[in-house]
Amino acid sequence: MDRHDFAYLCDSATIYFLDRTLPECARQKVHQLLKQNIPMTVCRQDHVEHGQVKLAINCLVDGCKYRVACLVDADQICSITRSVSLDQLLQEQHASLNDTALHDLSRALLAMDCEVYVYGSYAYQYLTKETYVRSTSDLDLVLYPQQLSRLAEILQRIEQVQAKSQIRFDGEIKVHSDWHVSFNELISVALDQTQQIIVKGLQRVDMLRLEHLFAGNLEYANRTVA
Repeated sequence: MDRHDFAYLCDSATIYFLDRTLPECARQKVHQLLKQNIPMTVCRQDHVEHGQVKLAINCLVDGCKYRVACLVDADQICSITRSVSLDQLLQEQHASLNDTALHDLSRALLAMDCEVYVYGSYAYQYLTKETYVRSTSDLDLVLYPQQLSRLAEILQRIEQVQAKSQIRFDGEIKVHSDWHVSFNELISVALDQTQQIIVKGLQRVDMLRLEHLFAGNLEYANRTVA
């Protein structure tokens, strides 16, 4: 289980809403989505009792977007998978995501053995066919490189595409078994191993120097992003 993964609940699952002020209409919409087998998203597991899992789901009610956090018992989760792949999204939503630079990025990252998944508004729009994406929406990506020796190359390609793409995108890259980091932050510090960066794990958020984050894999941290 990792942050941004999809969690599919069993039909009999009971969910416990964390926001007591959440409107009844939003609660009903969440139950409706779950009945349609729309997954929830794994989020940070802080302040969670043993045997429970904290999940979240985006829902639309009368044009208002809600990010709803819940607790569920772990044994009421049927399966956990990665979210929607960028390649799948681009293939099936070609008309609305007709951005050459983004397609080029998807192909380039796959060629570099870097898996790319989509979460957030674009993912839930794809799943529900409802209009989650607005003019201010970012395309949220999470990257899983299989070869960290290519990290500088991956970041360089992201930076190049960001300059050309008509779609704003943001997100994280998993560079350690415990941690995700913002790929935009890695680009901004140019992989300078003396820099500190925010790291996000399944249990907590921390601040680490790159040399500590990368431990014994500093050979690629010495490279710079052009």
